[in-house]
Amino acid sequence: MKNRRLLFLSLFLSAFAPSNLLSQNLKMKSVRIWESEKANFGGFVDLEVVQGKIISLKEGTPTVHPKYLLPGFCDASVTLGSNARGGKTSREEIPTYLSGYLAAGFSHIESVGDPNLTHLQNEILKSKWLAPILTQSQKPALYSELASGKEVLYASGLSLTPDSKRNRHLPIFLKEVENRGFSQTELFAKRREGEEKGYLPVAYTFADKTSWEDALDTGFPVIFHPMPEGTNLYRAQKRDFRWAPMLSILYLQDLKTKPELWKEQIQIWSRLHSVFGSRWKDSLSLESEGGEEGGSLSGGSFSQYKSTFQSEAEARKNLLFASGSGHWGLFPGQAAIVEVQLWETLLAKPRARKADSPSGRTGFWASLFGSFSLELLSTNADPETLPQIRRDIIQTLTLRTCSFMGADHEGKIRIGGPAHFSVHDENPLKRASGIFPIESMVLGGKLVYTPKPTKEGTAK
Repeated sequence: MKNRRLLFLSLFLSAFAPSNLLSQNLKMKSVRIWESEKANFGGFVDLEVVQGKIISLKEGTPTVHPKYLLPGFCDASVTLGSNARGGKTSREEIPTYLSGYLAAGFSHIESVGDPNLTHLQNEILKSKWLAPILTQSQKPALYSELASGKEVLYASGLSLTPDSKRNRHLPIFLKEVENRGFSQTELFAKRREGEEKGYLPVAYTFADKTSWEDALDTGFPVIFHPMPEGTNLYRAQKRDFRWAPMLSILYLQDLKTKPELWKEQIQIWSRLHSVFGSRWKDSLSLESEGGEEGGSLSGGSFSQYKSTFQSEAEARKNLLFASGSGHWGLFPGQAAIVEVQLWETLLAKPRARKADSPSGRTGFWASLFGSFSLELLSTNADPETLPQIRRDIIQTLTLRTCSFMGADHEGKIRIGGPAHFSVHDENPLKRASGIFPIESMVLGGKLVYTPKPTKEGTAK
């Protein structure tokens, strides 16, 4: 078995870099790459990487079954210290958790809510673990009217001692108590103070209506968590803020109450994410208590938040991508698959979502949204809207979120830029399963992930 895996990996690598296995030099012929300016795949090109940088993209020869390359994805909010089962991530689990992001095509992730990760970053280098590029926000600030509790992860009030080893993002947790509003004068002053010092204030609202409206009214430029129904959005506000919906957190809370549908979704995620399928799919109990950092989201079912995401088309133009990995049931990489599936399904036209359950019983999507198909529909079911939805999602995963995070490749595959990209054996705009699964992941010109063969054959 071991020899089979080594042989497969050697053959796979030699197809990409014939002269030097696992080097930073790479040649790929007749591939189609994502052109960010056009939000679509271009024609056939030959790509060459030297020392981790893309040095040429030349016109290639058309082929029947080309590979498709997408820029490395960026995830703007993960928690590495929570293991998605309601506990803490152990050191032994860390390499697998890091590979989970690579297995979904992520080149960059941003930690929010973890203790200082300098030790982990050093450990990654020391142990030569394969990992995405990791950045960390400033220590989150909990609003001063709320008790900070016994946890040491959060600054008291909105005071902050900047950490030069972290990035410029300043998360401010606005969690309402008994629908009590916040001091907008203080919120506005603290936002301005942070911006004047070179930081970017980011509001985490926990899906609270009061928190959302106070964040909007005091001009926060970035807001995380779902938007409740009835939130008052003026036209200018819709244009001016960036929004990371993080719908998957509420979706998993609903899914916990539906065991049979939970099992069906587990199988879907396992097919789309090999690490989840091999390591995590059997590790969750529906009786587990959520233990995510920063508290849980406000009460109410996921269906109460879907309509705002569907209806606020103008606000969706400035979406950011945050998977919420670390919350209950949301593992590295798999969490992104859940979020992307929700976006795609919610944004599809109603006529494309109608489907009868083959078993005669109401499916999960139907139970939440009405007449809905559990599985993602094939492109043929909605030939006009699904590709456009996927183009927008890819732009959010790459250009928009990577720009927000300051990623070195800028969410692009370009000459002179670092070679961070995922490889796909089918066109993600057209295949029935959507953007996922990926075939392999290249980071800095190195092949850092590819599924290993199993007894049943090559994992997909």
